[in-house]
Amino acid sequence: MEGDFRLLGPIDLLQLLAQGGKTGVFRVEGGEVYLEGGRPVHAAYRGKEGKEALLALLALKEGDFRFLPGERAPRTSLSGPLEGYLLEALRLLDEGVEVGPFDLVRPSPKAKEAEATLEPAELALLLALEGGKSPLDLLPATGFPLGEVLKRLGRLARLRLVEVAPRVPHAARLRVALGKRGAQVDGLLLAAWRVHYGEFARVRVRGAREASLAVEGAEGLGVELRLAPELLLFHGFRVGEEVWVWPEV
Repeated sequence: MEGDFRLLGPIDLLQLLAQGGKTGVFRVEGGEVYLEGGRPVHAAYRGKEGKEALLALLALKEGDFRFLPGERAPRTSLSGPLEGYLLEALRLLDEGVEVGPFDLVRPSPKAKEAEATLEPAELALLLALEGGKSPLDLLPATGFPLGEVLKRLGRLARLRLVEVAPRVPHAARLRVALGKRGAQVDGLLLAAWRVHYGEFARVRVRGAREASLAVEGAEGLGVELRLAPELLLFHGFRVGEEVWVWPEV
């Protein structure tokens, strides 16, 4: 068996080999994993051995592979079933995947066949994506906080169940809500703007009227722009009104 990682990644392929109880060596450029009866017994990758090597190999996104059945490991550097290593690899990969609030996310060709294996929250996200949406677009349909949506989409991306197309942060369509102080937007939204545009202190807000407002980030606001009562009155915005918000740079 040989091929590349365009359709299935090393996580998927090793999982299939483990489920089949295979014995042999799974080789990639610079490394290899030996299996005996579907259990990993030795891994080496670019000067690393054991668990460190296996986790590095599982993180590969591209490359060619080859499985040679019957090959025996020269030594033992791993113990326990593959599932334990896969869970740790997925956790580490989730942490390394960054999905931005404005990125376009679409279900991948693999998504349909994997629906039955997903947690309810992740299945809800996948179904809400339809032909492609940004994480911000998903918030009203799912009711999840933005941070939770980004985290779960990161996991689905690592499982190759969604495809992520990075997009430049742009104006966000937000809903005016009553706040206690100043003008506030979701902290993750503010961070995405600042990574791309640099530091700024004010945003432009356009609805029935337009204003320039000093802004700060707050956790868990999602698609809300929270304004203190004095700002609502002074600028003529209404609670529930939808407005466009973008950095003033």
